[in-house]
Amino acid sequence: MVNDIKINIFNLYFKEIKDKKFKDEDPEIISWQREDRGTLGTPLLYIFPKPGDSIKDKKYFAVKDYEKALFYNQGGLIGVIGGGVYELDKKAKIKGTEIVWVDTSIIEIPWGIPKKNGIPTKDGATIGLFGDLKLRINDVKIFYNDIVAGKKEWVSQDLKNWIISLLHTSLRDIFKNYKVKQVILEDRERVINLITSKITEELIKYGLELETFNIIGMKSPEDLQEVLDEEKEKTKTISQLSRGNLEELVYQKEELQIRIKELKDKRNELQDKLLNDEITSEEFGKKKRQIEIFLEEAESEIKEIEKSISNK
Repeated sequence: MVNDIKINIFNLYFKEIKDKKFKDEDPEIISWQREDRGTLGTPLLYIFPKPGDSIKDKKYFAVKDYEKALFYNQGGLIGVIGGGVYELDKKAKIKGTEIVWVDTSIIEIPWGIPKKNGIPTKDGATIGLFGDLKLRINDVKIFYNDIVAGKKEWVSQDLKNWIISLLHTSLRDIFKNYKVKQVILEDRERVINLITSKITEELIKYGLELETFNIIGMKSPEDLQEVLDEEKEKTKTISQLSRGNLEELVYQKEELQIRIKELKDKRNELQDKLLNDEITSEEFGKKKRQIEIFLEEAESEIKEIEKSISNK
C-alpha cells in the first residue's frame, strides 16, 4: 500500500521509461556526465539545475545503476530514485524542481592523524595514526541532509575531512581507557577492533556503509623505543625460561613463529604498497627497517629457545 502511494506521487512528476532507445548525451535528457574518478577531487554529487540551466526544454532525466537521485519540488522531497530513465511531467518542468544525483559506488579514502594533532592516551602520550578505508553512501537522503547539508558541491576531500573529524571523536573515546604501551603493543589488536566497530556504528548513523577500515601504522614520540624495550624484555624472559619447563618453551616458540610470519606478511604488504605507489620510497624504507629489527630480535629469541629445548 505504501509503495503504491509512493508510485502515485512519483507519477505526478515523472514516470519510468522502459525499452526506449536514447542517443548519447541527448540534449533532452538530464544526467550526470562524469569526469575522471578516483581522486580526492572527485565529485560525490551533482545537482540540476545549475545557474543558466532550464528544465523547461528537458523531457527526461537518467539515473545510472551506481547512482541514486533525490527529486525535490518546491523544496519538498518527492522521493529517492534508483537506476533508470524517467520522463518528466509538466508539473515537474517548473522553477523549484531540483534533482540531486549521489554516487553510491565504493569510495576509497586514505586518512591520517599526525602526531602534532594526535590522540591522547590514558597516561598522557599523544599518538598519531594513518590508514585507509573504503565505504559507500548507502542512505542518500540521510547523507545529503545530515552531512552535505545544502552545499552545492561535495567531493571526496570534503568527505575525508568529515571522517577525520569523526575519527578524532571516536578515537578519543577509546584511547582515554588505554595507556600508550597497551595501544601500541599489548592490546593493539583489541584497540583496532574497538576502533573499527565504533567507526562502523558511527558511519551508519549518517547513511554510510563501511566496507573496509585499515590502520596501517601508529606513531608517537616514544613508540619505536617502547617496542624495542619490550622486545628486549622478551629476550630476558626467554633466558629465564631456559630454566623453566619444556611446555612453556614450546609455547613461547610457537608464539614467536606466529609473530615472525606476521612481520614477514607486513613486509610483503609494504612492498605491494610501494609497487602500487601507495607509499613513498622513504616511507617504505623506514617501515621496512623497523620490521627487520623486530624480525632479527624474534629470530634470535627462537634460537635461544631451541638451545634451551635441546638441553632439556
